[in-house]
Amino acid sequence: MSDPVDPARLASFVSPHGFGHAARCSAVMAAAHRQGGVHFDLFTTAPRWFFDESIARIFRYHEAVVDVGFRQHSALEVDLPATIAALLDHVPLDEGLIDELADRVRSAGCVGVLCDIAPLGIAVAEKAGLPSVLVENFSWPWLYEPYISDRPELEAIGVELDRWSERATVHVQARPVCHRQSGLELVDPISREPRLERADARRALGVEGDGPVVVLTMGGYGEEFPFLDRLRDVRDTTFVVTGMPATSIDGNLLMFDNTTPLFMPDVLRAADAVVAKLGYGTVAEVWREGLPFGHVTRRDFREMPPLERFAADEMSGFLIEGDAFASGYWVDRIPELLAKPRRPHSMGGASRVAEILLDVSGLADPSVPTEP
Repeated sequence: MSDPVDPARLASFVSPHGFGHAARCSAVMAAAHRQGGVHFDLFTTAPRWFFDESIARIFRYHEAVVDVGFRQHSALEVDLPATIAALLDHVPLDEGLIDELADRVRSAGCVGVLCDIAPLGIAVAEKAGLPSVLVENFSWPWLYEPYISDRPELEAIGVELDRWSERATVHVQARPVCHRQSGLELVDPISREPRLERADARRALGVEGDGPVVVLTMGGYGEEFPFLDRLRDVRDTTFVVTGMPATSIDGNLLMFDNTTPLFMPDVLRAADAVVAKLGYGTVAEVWREGLPFGHVTRRDFREMPPLERFAADEMSGFLIEGDAFASGYWVDRIPELLAKPRRPHSMGGASRVAEILLDVSGLADPSVPTEP
């Protein structure tokens, strides 16, 4: 369906915690654009370049603090005091901010609101008199719960955030879901689609030859990798490493900092295996591509066990303990990882969430068939 002269507009409120929420929401926005030609007004502090890589030309970017999530020292270490300080500044939601954002959403001509785990978007939609669709695979209160005994102020914060989540017009959960709520629609993992074929994706990265490629990423966070010398010794394998201090090439290491735009679905299309922190966006996109997955976990975070179970049941690979990841012991298992079978999936949940969003916003076109 071609874009109208003045395309219908929807608002999107996206948690900036890591890149997983931005990736998931981008996949839904891209699907909604394919199905209904809609454009988006995007409210977030997640970096604009990420969305430029994912959904260029179909959004207007509005920098706004819409969610806290967790503050982190690194991909594997939560900064709980900083998290609580930020939450106390954010919750209860500021009525003045809700009014301001509702005015901006209405002025932009938006007719519905998509929220990726950001309750502020639901409050804004309600104030603006618009329907809202919440998509998540966990809730922040559920993740905060184990910390309440030490930091009791988190209980009231969780109650307030849950109160807003319950007021979404439609609430959708996406596999792999951490805390299943009965009565809510459950969709397959939501992932962005690659745009390049394998040979083109490898050329775009600068990969020479047909040798194996392994992607190493910690999901949008910088991390120290003291095992890089061990990777250099695996000379027949190219490693694409994200989250580095600077973008550079060092022998078989293609290193990228987090300000260098990378469209991860194309990076994965170029790859033969992945080593990464367990997180929704990475899991969903590796699941779609079907790559062997060395997944890094951490035992003090409630999201990890459900993601571990999903990876064990539906993906090839093995688990890497977070407290031993930095030692690089797993580098010796790279040949084992590369030998594991691929398990690709051609479909995901993005198209279904897009259908729901268009329908609840009054934009569904019955003459246009839904995506398979």
